[in-house]
Amino acid sequence: MRALPAALAAVVISGSTPAVAAVSPDYPLILDVDVTAACGQPSTGRVTVFNPANKNVEWRVRQNGAVITGTGTNFTLPGPGEFLVDAREPGHAYGKVWHDEVSDGCNPVRVVSVGDSVVWNQGVDQHQKFPRLTASLLGKATGRGFVHRDYSISGAVLDAPDAECPDAYVQDPDGDGEMELGEVTAQLPDVFCQLDEAAGHSTDLVIINGCINDMDPLLGIPLGITPGTEDVPTAVRRECGGVGAAPTNPAKDVPYFSGAKIGYGGRGMREAIEKAHSLPGRPKVLVVDFYYALSRASFVPGWFCTERGFSAQNEQLCLQNIGRAPQRFEQFTRESAEAYRTAVAEANAASADGPFAVVGDGLFTLDNAAFAADRKVWQLPHEDQQFSLRQEACPRYSATALQCLTAAIAHPDTTGSRQYAENFLRDQQLRAWFGLDSEQGSIDVELTGDTVTLTAPAGQELRWYFGDGTSAAGGRQVTHTYTTNGPHLPRVVVDGRLYEARDSVRVKAGT
Repeated sequence: MRALPAALAAVVISGSTPAVAAVSPDYPLILDVDVTAACGQPSTGRVTVFNPANKNVEWRVRQNGAVITGTGTNFTLPGPGEFLVDAREPGHAYGKVWHDEVSDGCNPVRVVSVGDSVVWNQGVDQHQKFPRLTASLLGKATGRGFVHRDYSISGAVLDAPDAECPDAYVQDPDGDGEMELGEVTAQLPDVFCQLDEAAGHSTDLVIINGCINDMDPLLGIPLGITPGTEDVPTAVRRECGGVGAAPTNPAKDVPYFSGAKIGYGGRGMREAIEKAHSLPGRPKVLVVDFYYALSRASFVPGWFCTERGFSAQNEQLCLQNIGRAPQRFEQFTRESAEAYRTAVAEANAASADGPFAVVGDGLFTLDNAAFAADRKVWQLPHEDQQFSLRQEACPRYSATALQCLTAAIAHPDTTGSRQYAENFLRDQQLRAWFGLDSEQGSIDVELTGDTVTLTAPAGQELRWYFGDGTSAAGGRQVTHTYTTNGPHLPRVVVDGRLYEARDSVRVKAGT
């Protein structure tokens, strides 16, 4: 990890490019707060301010009635716990508040997150992102507190096999390896480069995902326009599984922004999982399943194609093919979950120090997708919590500003974010690793044609998730008929505990 100048206190990110609209009342924005906690010692911190108007700014830190102000010096917190940070031009109102917390530093749960816009949790404020919430929930449940470092970035590919890890990134203005401007989409650093950045600290848990941008989530996965994405299962095996790449990348010269240009082929998720486990501390690894960005429950509007910055040709291709986008996204969600499950199983089986990885699922259903009845994702370009940042940052730092501005669409919102984190903490293996109460078990499966009979561990309150995007309350034994071929991994929550089947279910639907 690159060293910072010792005297650096508050980093002010400025620029001269005209804003795309009037400056939001959120400004000046706190872009990042880095706090170092040492057991028995005061916690020290550094503030990074995003100030595109090049104004003089002052910031303040508030904790337990104490107020610390400054314009370019480090701060020291009175003690552990929650604190607030905001900034203003002298004599003006303060901008948007940054919420944070710090442990006593004695034995915190140390969590690292790496991945793309899903793990970055596009559009969500820092303290409500699901990796941060997961770290916080673990810290509270164990009584240890937590430290969270986030190296993910929107747009990242899993592996760019022909690209070197850059020495510096515009999205990392303070040079600490964490992407403070991760809202601004970029394909690099890829997930393997992010893991290199994370190697400077001992870690207990790595939260990781990847491979969706290698397939192109705009024109590839939903539409099949990007070469190499015509068949979703084949593309998932290649990009998530690391198997089956052609000698030449068919998408390397597409005339539009696409992760497939540099992410085609390369290493798969097993290699990334194993690299994560090799970090100092030999951390456990939580692999994050995808949710349903679009589904059969979605009513996708025309502006999904016409207001995304596509060329005229791709706009027309999008409109012509948008009808199959929900089905293809559902297929990607199922196939990538199976690729992740396989990668975890193989990594665990080959491990010299026992199983270390699990797949975490948010238990999202079809009606949680964008443009559906119970959506838990951002749906409009301007409704998310980080739009005011992208409004100023995208024109400055992105070559595809309109796509950057709309990047939060179909990403989990604050409700979806919390659903991810709370369901991760239901995983019995994860709980056992961190010394929490757990009861191991699994679902028994009997398959007849396209119908399964599922039997859960005993309990009072059960909620079934059938792996096809549907869910139902039920008893200990239920039957379910699949209308899609799979793979489907049944799960059930029994009195707050999450269990799953040992293997996925594949059927020939309708037989």
